[in-house]
Amino acid sequence: MHYGYHIGIDEIGAWLPVILPILILHLILFSVALWDLLKKDQSTDYKWLWGAIIILVNIIGPILYFVLGRRQRTDAPTSSKSTSKNLRRS
Repeated sequence: MHYGYHIGIDEIGAWLPVILPILILHLILFSVALWDLLKKDQSTDYKWLWGAIIILVNIIGPILYFVLGRRQRTDAPTSSKSTSKNLRRS
């Protein structure tokens, strides 16, 4: 006796217009979040932690990274910005 919901090939075609945009959004968020994490200059401890969150928490992980993880990046001053401000003051 089977108590689950059986999805046949006909039902997948009916659900495809709903599932496809969500899947595309997930892939875009996932790839952009990982790309940004890899190119940002931060300690490897935070990179491993955020990488695990992005990969394991599925669609909410990349959103958490963009809301919370990038905030840590923008709060820390970079050396190139501080030197350009010092040059302008001189």
